Amino acid sequence: MNQPPLRTVPPPDGFAPVPFGHEEVLRGRSRKSVQEGALVLQAVGIQHVIEVGSNGARILVALLDGDRARAELQDYDEDNVAWPPPRPETPPVHGGAVGAAIAFVVVVACLYPIGQSGGFGRDWWSVGRMHAGSVVDGEVWRTLTALTLHVDLQHLISNIIFGSMFGILTAQALGVGVAWLGTVLAGALGNWIESFIVDPQHLAVGASTAIFGTLGLLVGAEWSRRGRTRAPWVRRVAPLFAGAVLFGWLGVGDGSGRVDVMAHATGFVAGALLGVVVGLTRLAERAGPWGQRAMTAVAVLLLVGGWWVALSH
Repeated sequence: MNQPPLRTVPPPDGFAPVPFGHEEVLRGRSRKSVQEGALVLQAVGIQHVIEVGSNGARILVALLDGDRARAELQDYDEDNVAWPPPRPETPPVHGGAVGAAIAFVVVVACLYPIGQSGGFGRDWWSVGRMHAGSVVDGEVWRTLTALTLHVDLQHLISNIIFGSMFGILTAQALGVGVAWLGTVLAGALGNWIESFIVDPQHLAVGASTAIFGTLGLLVGAEWSRRGRTRAPWVRRVAPLFAGAVLFGWLGVGDGSGRVDVMAHATGFVAGALLGVVVGLTRLAERAGPWGQRAMTAVAVLLLVGGWWVALSH
C-alpha cells in the first residue's frame, strides 16, 4: 500500500524555528519596519540577521547579545517617543490694530491745538501738563493728561509715527484692548514713578512715556510667553535684546536736553512689568473679543476721566 508523501507544515507565524544559539529581539510587518532597529544594532556593533517570513520580518541576534540588543532598542524607542517635537506655539495675529492706531492719531492731533491755545474757557496746558511736585502732592490725573499734550508740531509728529508703529505691533500681538490699556497704564505709571525721582519743579508733556511703555509691554509679554513655552534660550532673550536696542536708539535723545529720558525709562520699565503679567496670565488669549473691547473702553475712560478731573479741579 502506497503511503502519501509527508508534507511540511509551515509554522503558524511564517518563520522557521529560531536557530540554535540565537534569539529574536524585534519583529515587524515587513523588512522596512525592522530596518530602523537593525540600524540601531549596527551602530552599537551588535551582530544581527534580518529574516523575512510570509507574515513579516524579524531580527535575530546571538543569545549572548540578546539582553544588550533589547536594551539598546528600548532606549532608542524611549528617546524618540516624543519625536518629532511639537511645533512651537504660534501666537495669533489680532485684528483692529490699524483702526486703533488711527484713533490714537485723531485723539492726540485734536488735543494738540486745544493744549496749545486752550478751549472752553480753560487753560488745558497748565492743568494737564506733568508737574512732578503736584503729582507727588496728589494731582495724579496729570500722569494721564500729560500723555495727550505736545510741545510743538515736530514733537507731535514724532510721537504719532512711533506711537502708531509700536501700537500696531503690540495690538496685533496682544489685542487692541490689552495693548492700549497697557499703554495708558504704563504711561501713567511711568509718569508717576518719575515724579518721585526728579526735581519737584520738573515739567513734562508728551505721549512718549506711554509709547515706550507700549514697547516695554510687547517686550515683557513676548519674553514671558517664550519662557512659558520653553523656547530655546536664544529665542527667549531675543525680545529683551530687541527692546534694549530700540530703547537705546530712540529713547535717549540727542543730548540737547529736550528729551525726557527718565520718563522714557520709567515708561519702558512699567510697560515691561505689565507685559510680564500679561504673558504669565495669558490675558491676551483669555480676554476674548468682548474682553478686548472692555479694556479698550477702560483705556478711553481713563483719559476722559483724567481730563474731566483736571478741568473741574
